[in-house]
Amino acid sequence: MIDGTFSPGEWEQAVVETALDGSTLFFLHSDGYLYLGLRANTTEMIVGNVYLNRGEAITILHVSAALGTGVYQREAGQWQLARDFVWRCRSTSSGQAAQDERDAFLQDEGWVATNSRIGTPNELEYQIETTGEGLRMAVNYIKASETDVKIPWPDGLDDGSVQPIPGGLPEQLDFSPDRWEVIVLLSSDGGE
Repeated sequence: MIDGTFSPGEWEQAVVETALDGSTLFFLHSDGYLYLGLRANTTEMIVGNVYLNRGEAITILHVSAALGTGVYQREAGQWQLARDFVWRCRSTSSGQAAQDERDAFLQDEGWVATNSRIGTPNELEYQIETTGEGLRMAVNYIKASETDVKIPWPDGLDDGSVQPIPGGLPEQLDFSPDRWEVIVLLSSDGGE
């Protein structure tokens, strides 16, 4: 259940990765979706970003007080902004109207999460539509008290996925998806 809180046993079948700061990422693949859980090594509220590289596009899945999708397209060897964030899903309610809005977001954007004000402050849960092929991914989180410091996974990144971006997405970013993790999606029977 994508509710912003890790329930007992919910992630016990997940592949687990640990970031350099001790934060934990959980990965599950089921029914055409990659489920990603992030438990940050802090007690304060966090903001999260998932960067997905598929071919000549990088999609940024942003979770804060709202959800937004940004897209960069590779043009002439540079990553150019193709779509800026449009903020949705600000409600903190667990009511039907808020759930309907999140369901519509999943349908429109191909992913969903609860915003950072829902659930446990240091936990985020994503549901990301997959097409069956592997993909390159980078993840970071930001503590509410240190908005210019991104804690990355995988460790050691120094590209646009970890650079502070005050004032919104710039027209161009330097990404190095060849240094990101390759996520290989397995079917429920363990095959690719």
